[in-house]
Amino acid sequence: MEFNLIKSQKLLVISLALSTNLTLAQTNTDTTPSFKTNKLALNLDGSRHAYHPNNEGLLLNLVGGINQEEATKNRFTKNRGYGIAKKETKEKGLYEGYIQPNGYFVSQTTPYYKNKPESNPERYADAETIPYITLSPAWKAKGIKNCDIAYVENLDNGKKSAAIFTDYRNNDKNLEISLALAKQLEIPVYTKKYSSYDKKKMVTKYVGINNNNLKIYYFLNSGNGNGKTAEEIQQLGEKLMKIKK
Repeated sequence: MEFNLIKSQKLLVISLALSTNLTLAQTNTDTTPSFKTNKLALNLDGSRHAYHPNNEGLLLNLVGGINQEEATKNRFTKNRGYGIAKKETKEKGLYEGYIQPNGYFVSQTTPYYKNKPESNPERYADAETIPYITLSPAWKAKGIKNCDIAYVENLDNGKKSAAIFTDYRNNDKNLEISLALAKQLEIPVYTKKYSSYDKKKMVTKYVGINNNNLKIYYFLNSGNGNGKTAEEIQQLGEKLMKIKK
């Protein structure tokens, strides 16, 4: 009788311990939707220094969809200059890119601040300062919309950063991230020297990015369809991840 009582008490203690551990495990389980990849591409669209009529930008003008003649004359057809914000000219079928006061073309992304005019570089997400992930068909299929928030962990070095989804690419070959996000995550990027069209300058241009293993936490309906500053992105990302400082 006494043996059975002791046995029952032991079973009760074990059962309570298992229940407590299970509850703790469930509490600590990561339930935030996430995605892992090690195939990356670099995006500098929206950068205030991406493209230049004299090929002095951070990217080759060919990346933005115009060749040397088109860039120097600032004249191209509607389906050209896809990385450049443009307007139709009085010449039938020809367009010209908006030029900033600093002499660079206005580089476009999908609208970031929707209420700003197309000629204003602030309408677009600046890849040099905004940590963003380019939207693609796969992200849209998950329900992600323009300006929703993500939180990214570099599994290779432990660096972390919040990010925002913006711009758009029509394929899922790589995870495309802005230069600002690459720097936040300390991912090596590759550059190469090129000559300006007039041969008077040697310009350092970005040509690629190292493949690191990333884990991306994403939050559906976390944005309002409009842009945010880099500081606001970090604050919101940390709040959504429940990171306390």
